[in-house]
Amino acid sequence: MRHHLFSITICSLLFFCCNHHPSATNAATNSSDINFNDLQTRFLDAYWKENPSAAIAAGYGKYYERLVIPDSAAFAATVAFSKAWLDTLQHVGYNQLSDDNKINYAIVQNQLQSAIWYTDTFKIQQWNPSDYNLGGECYNILTQNYAPLTQRLIILGNHLKHADDYYRAALNILNKPTKEYTALAIQQNKGSLDLFGKDLTDSIKKASLSQTEKDTLQQHIELTTKAIKNYIAALEGLMADKKYSFRDFRIGKELFRQKFKYDLVTDYEPGEIFAKASAAKKYYHKEMFSIATSLWPKYCKGIVKPADTLMLIKNVLDKMALHNADPKKVVTVATQLVQQLQQFIIRKNLFNYDTSYPLKVRIMPAFMGGVALANAEFTPPYLKSGITYYNVSDVSAMPAAEAESTLREYNDFSLQFLSMHEAMPGHCLQGVYSNKQSGGSMVKAVFQNGAMIEGWAVYCEQMMMENGWGNGAPELWLTLYKWRLRELGNVLVDYGLQCLHYSEKDVTNLLKKETFQEDAQISEKYHRATVSQVQLCSYFTGAEDILSLRNAFKIKKGNSYQLKNFHEQFLSYGSSPVKYIREMMLK
Repeated sequence: MRHHLFSITICSLLFFCCNHHPSATNAATNSSDINFNDLQTRFLDAYWKENPSAAIAAGYGKYYERLVIPDSAAFAATVAFSKAWLDTLQHVGYNQLSDDNKINYAIVQNQLQSAIWYTDTFKIQQWNPSDYNLGGECYNILTQNYAPLTQRLIILGNHLKHADDYYRAALNILNKPTKEYTALAIQQNKGSLDLFGKDLTDSIKKASLSQTEKDTLQQHIELTTKAIKNYIAALEGLMADKKYSFRDFRIGKELFRQKFKYDLVTDYEPGEIFAKASAAKKYYHKEMFSIATSLWPKYCKGIVKPADTLMLIKNVLDKMALHNADPKKVVTVATQLVQQLQQFIIRKNLFNYDTSYPLKVRIMPAFMGGVALANAEFTPPYLKSGITYYNVSDVSAMPAAEAESTLREYNDFSLQFLSMHEAMPGHCLQGVYSNKQSGGSMVKAVFQNGAMIEGWAVYCEQMMMENGWGNGAPELWLTLYKWRLRELGNVLVDYGLQCLHYSEKDVTNLLKKETFQEDAQISEKYHRATVSQVQLCSYFTGAEDILSLRNAFKIKKGNSYQLKNFHEQFLSYGSSPVKYIREMMLK
């Protein structure tokens, strides 16, 4: 239920906090705004009560002990809840609302409509076993800074009272899941078992629990771990049954179009963004050929240049890929890069950046694994203190061949762009902005637009190079354009697999020969495209929207244009769809 009732970006498996437009912090100036602000407050409280797992992710502590059992009655209640609040919205005087509240109205409306669509039409609750996993919410209950440790452990115990009913209902609701989601559910639920191991035992020892409280908590932990193991065993049974008929992971053009509309909220149509990505691929090939030719003497001296343009580019990239970190030192190198990126954005005066905000690079927790190499993790919207994490998979724990391929893909040059994207000034900077804001619209903070979020991170990669990162080294420009190919390749793979029946071989050939990705990255991307839909389109789509807005904003401001002002104003609208932000910034 978490999957379609709360805005979560899958490529990263993370929760993004966002900022609020300054106008939202001012007192409402008319009765329509006053009434709508009250409605937002009432709606969110009702929403969190209906969706306690999402409430935990957002840091809204009121319903932490509740656990919704995902049975047919619960999903029917989701639809009824959404329809009732849509009816309530119809009575709001939309035209009398402030511009900022018009955005909030549109966001709430889209969230409710998409919840109905996900449940009644898409029916992902029936075919995605990875939606059922208590690991994430238990992790948040334990680690969020909302109460003393003893109280958090008591809350955790109460939350887990009906874990067996939860997983039993999950198995009952499943109907011909996809094989790919089933495998992911097994992997991630195994990762969740780690949460109930030594670290939790140590926490219990540190807490001031009575013996009765300890015994009760231990009983609920044992019940939960048994339920998880039973769930895993049942899914493994499906995987082992050669006669079992799994659903095809492809959703087809029409469902893809509808999901694209609800998830990205952009004026682009899927086929249109696919065409734009195809055209951009040719442009970047041309630019990369020019740079690779200039770098040939440095990296390929004495080697005869191949006649094939793409092969020449690949040869240079292959030589550059040999420059990479030791598997055991990836986190250390990433930490150093984040510090350098922070210093750069301050020196270049690109943002009003709060250097005191805690940002930590660490090994990715096991229950988050299986989707991407890295992600960003933030203090939830309702909590004002905590640590922002730049999570990186433990490369040293990978099989040797996979680790080598991964480090070739994320070599010394590429790791810089990964850190820009996930940490500074990409996702983590957005989280920093969120936590230094007060008041404003919580609607924008909890229902985030994936295309804006991922588009911002992609935009930042290019923006940093435009402002002189790495002294504009040609290796970095070549790597940036490879990242551009990677991001537009996401569109080609996502739409191609889901709507054009691309095969795994088609995807492999595209990513290997035309976007120059390493085997480990290709395998990861294909897998990711089979356990998500539309999300891979968000990077390229969002970046296109942001760059278009920046160009229009620059024209509007004329001689008074400053890049820093664009960044500050853009981020002040939170993670709203870029099409809404554009309307506000160009008024």
